[in-house]
Amino acid sequence: MPVRKLESTPGFLVTDLADAPVAVGVVRAAPKVLVDGAELLARATTYAFATFGVQAGGASVGLNTPPEEKAEAIGRFVAEIGAEVAAGTLHLSPGTGVTDADLAPLGAAPVDASLTPAGAVAAAVAFLGGDLAGRPAVVHAPGPWAGRLGPVWAAAGGGTVEEGGPDADTEVLFVAGKAGVIDHHVAEGVQARLVVPLTPVPVTAKAYAVLGRASTTFVPDAVALAAPLLAVADPGGGDPLERVRGVAAAMAPHGADAWRAMVERAESFLAGWQDTLPYGRPLT
Repeated sequence: MPVRKLESTPGFLVTDLADAPVAVGVVRAAPKVLVDGAELLARATTYAFATFGVQAGGASVGLNTPPEEKAEAIGRFVAEIGAEVAAGTLHLSPGTGVTDADLAPLGAAPVDASLTPAGAVAAAVAFLGGDLAGRPAVVHAPGPWAGRLGPVWAAAGGGTVEEGGPDADTEVLFVAGKAGVIDHHVAEGVQARLVVPLTPVPVTAKAYAVLGRASTTFVPDAVALAAPLLAVADPGGGDPLERVRGVAAAMAPHGADAWRAMVERAESFLAGWQDTLPYGRPLT
């Protein structure tokens, strides 16, 4: 995976597919942003696009800067990368430590954040057979995710949405956090029948195996989180939420094997326009 060292400030730009027409990702700023994590985020985005038949790749930027120097570092980065964004070959949105205002000088609209909970709910509805029937849900996530998710869940026919732990006694569990927030130890306590991601790559490979043995379905993040990506990279492809519903409905019959079905679908598409498949799948 190409990793480019930035010239203007300490940091790097990861682009998963060197020949993709456009690379889409986030910018994160912290005293130490790890390349491995950035590569994982980029790979997850690549597989999301491939799952929906879109020729685009993932990207991820890490700005290694102390808080007191962050504004200056972001300014230098924006100046260095601006021509690529203007040319349409790179689209970047704020991640951890970065705001919309920070990247505004790039002139590219950030992804529509409202499409994240809406897409996750659309995917969940499809996996539940198209009818929420007043089902409650639990959100295991930092920050205001329950407040963002609740109105969307209710509008789709669901019941209450409450914050809770990963071992909550619920049929539907939404999860968010750092990559691998659900490891195999945590997965052993999951009681939900359906685990729905709100952020990329929330389960580890071992956790996925634990969930599978318990017949718990993990909705692939490549499906649940695709809506805002599709709106950016393939706006002419149709309503992103309808596209999520359609692909999720196709994945749902696979149940606990839905993630593997997603991988097969994505890699079949990638093989049609890449000389070789990217090395490594989007799972920690």
